[in-house]
Amino acid sequence: MSIWKDKALMAFEIDIKQRTLGDWVRAHTSLAKPLHRYDGEIVLKDDRIIFEGRDGRTGEDFRKEMNKRDVTGVELGFDHVFRRREDRSLGLAFKPLRVHFLENGSRRTMYLIISFGALRRTSRNPEWFEFLKGWIGPKT
Repeated sequence: MSIWKDKALMAFEIDIKQRTLGDWVRAHTSLAKPLHRYDGEIVLKDDRIIFEGRDGRTGEDFRKEMNKRDVTGVELGFDHVFRRREDRSLGLAFKPLRVHFLENGSRRTMYLIISFGALRRTSRNPEWFEFLKGWIGPKT
């Protein structure tokens, strides 16, 4: 059963680190979407998070599913990978939602911009951040 679902833009840390000049220019164009690789939908279930969409580089379908037990934390805001300068609003309009998780023994980060509004460059990231903190619960 789905708890919550929304449209989302997503990238992993490697996608942002390996962005091209063209990616940066597109993210700084008026009414363009922020830096991302995948465009689709995020679904939160009782026991997992699912992202389904399309890969903007290859055009192929993409799906990422992670169990709740593998999610190690969530943060709202820019960091050393997804920096303010990566977006034309310089962090004044939206802040990326960072979901940290374990995969094959390594810590990874998924960067999300949920329900992006192009005109005002808004997102529902603050709402999702608060909800996900409660969903994860205290980690022991």
